[in-house]
Amino acid sequence: MIRVSAILTTYNLENIISETINSLIGQSFSDFEIIIADDGSSDSTVDIIKKYAQKFDFIKPLFLPHKGCGSARNEGYKLASGKYILFLDGDDVFDCDFLYNMYKKIEEEKADIVICNSKEFVGSIKNIKKTHFHSEYPIGWAWDKMIRKSLIDEYNLEFSNLSSSNDLSFVYSALFLSKKTVKIPDCLVYRRLRDNSVSSLRDEKNAFIALCELKQKLLEINKFQEFENDFQNISLRLILWIFNSSKSKEKRKKVLEYIRYYENLLNILEIKNIKYKKCFEFYKIAAKSKNEIDFYINYLAAKIIKIPYFSNKN
Repeated sequence: MIRVSAILTTYNLENIISETINSLIGQSFSDFEIIIADDGSSDSTVDIIKKYAQKFDFIKPLFLPHKGCGSARNEGYKLASGKYILFLDGDDVFDCDFLYNMYKKIEEEKADIVICNSKEFVGSIKNIKKTHFHSEYPIGWAWDKMIRKSLIDEYNLEFSNLSSSNDLSFVYSALFLSKKTVKIPDCLVYRRLRDNSVSSLRDEKNAFIALCELKQKLLEINKFQEFENDFQNISLRLILWIFNSSKSKEKRKKVLEYIRYYENLLNILEIKNIKYKKCFEFYKIAAKSKNEIDFYINYLAAKIIKIPYFSNKN
């Protein structure tokens, strides 16, 4: 059995895909395969991948019709034979010890998941920005995690068919179900920030849909009651983050509408053990407000945090 399968998804990355693949080829770890799942690229990305696959027998190309990153990840996973799995983005760059350090840690700790740190850059890898992952809690993206394949198979975990937030249900399901998750402080992934990346084009509604899918998955495997409080706290934290990171007044208005609509499905207001009190106060006021003006008035009246909702800058 191969020790590690790295599933790399690509879509129209002709100008940067070689840098990403080269960073994987140059790993200090040797017992791994790279499954490149291309999501129907219309540029020369496919030709570049074919050239690498002809040169390196541990690269397995998979050319798919354009259905989104989640679908490409699911199809790529079907080819994976490694004991451990990584789901990587085709525009990122990886430290030469990325696979070695992740594999060493997950084996030593006998863990189901290991999470590394990361940094961001714009344009050139030389333009490294601030450390990205310094959180006390794991975040629901896939690219900084190595996961035991048997965990994925046991619960039949899959990525969502969404244009954004397609990894949320998969990642949090894995984190909930993991018997042991460990972190390492090393910055091993360099995340490229692009204006036209999936994350930058995020549809706020998809996050709510993904949370509903996460809840449904936990119900299907009879684990929701066990993880209900964790689910509610994660939802609270995520929804406040979505609201605060929405760049326009119209987007924030939409988030408030989604909160009122999806509360009937998520039932977050029924939370019994609140871990993130500020998040809950925001959510409670948003869910019970008649409209965005009502929310704004009540939110400020509660003296939680001041959000320039009607700022002239937006």
